[in-house]
Formats: sequence, C-alpha cells, structure tokens
Amino acid sequence: MQCPPIRYNGRVVKEEGKDPFKHPSVVEWHKYLFTKWSSEKKIALLLPCTEKKPYHNSPTHKIAESIVKDKVQIYSVSEPMLLVPREYEECYPFSDYDYPPSKMTPEERKEFVELLAIAIKAVSNFHEFMVAVLPRHHFRVLKEASDEAGVKVEIYPYGKLAFKSIKEASIKALRLYEDYSKA
Repeated sequence: MQCPPIRYNGRVVKEEGKDPFKHPSVVEWHKYLFTKWSSEKKIALLLPCTEKKPYHNSPTHKIAESIVKDKVQIYSVSEPMLLVPREYEECYPFSDYDYPPSKMTPEERKEFVELLAIAIKAVSNFHEFMVAVLPRHHFRVLKEASDEAGVKVEIYPYGKLAFKSIKEASIKALRLYEDYSKA
C-alpha cells in the first residue's frame, strides 16, 4: 500500500514543553485519518504501539498477526498518532517518532482522549466490530475515547500475561471475522 501523503517535517519526539500532537506531520496525519482513510475489513483489532518500530516486528504483534493473518484490520493505538493502520507502519511519521507514555502531560492526555474519540468514530464507519487489547494506560484512554465517541469497542486488558491476552483478543477478532463471513 502507498504511504499517506504526509510531508516530512522532522522526527516527532516528545520534548519538554513541546506537544507532539501539534507537530505539523501529526496534525496532517490526523486530518487524513479522519477524512480519507478507509478499510474494507469488517473487523478491527487494536493493539498497543511498541517501542520497536515498525510495530509488526514486536513479539506481541507477531502473535496477533499469526492468528488474524490479513482477515482483520490491525491498528496500533499510539500517542500522538492515535490509530496507525498496519499498512502504514513503515511510513513516515509512524516509523520515526518517540513518545513514551510516561512523559505525557495531563493536558496531552486530555487531547489524546478527545482526538482518539474522533478517530474511533471515523474508523467505526468501516468496521462492524472492534476488539482491543491494551496495557493499562492505553486501556483507560481508549475506554474514555470510545465512550465519548459512542462507539462500542470490546477491550481486553493486557495484564501481566501479555502474550496470552494478545492471543485471546486475536482469536476473538478472528472468530468475529468468521461469524461475519458466514452471514
């Protein structure tokens, strides 16, 4: 798949006093995600972003992908990118950013929830069901955002047994795909 038309504006990095949600390339991505992104897949699986880029190289993402293959739309929940479709992981700015959640300010967290609510609402137009498996921080943010958007997302906690949780949520997404395909 072709990368989204985002102009290069330098690496996106969380620095003291700077809000990565306002980085020009991030703002451009949000506009594209809200208005131009589309998916043909009826089921979505939301996974956490990872320190390792592209995300699909992380062990947890490899587990999910081995189960759902290409039948389910995979998104990575990320600050400041919101939702990153699997197809774009190797594109700029997704392959070139660093924003540890521990450095997020309360204002940025509020911004994350508000923007993620818009993103969830936008992608919900393409998916019949959305399943997520996320660590505590992303779990809470997504819960607030989905409530704000009025969109149902079945969220599994990541917990201490991350591999088990990822496997269970991925199997759930695959079963939803199979059920939907039969209908």
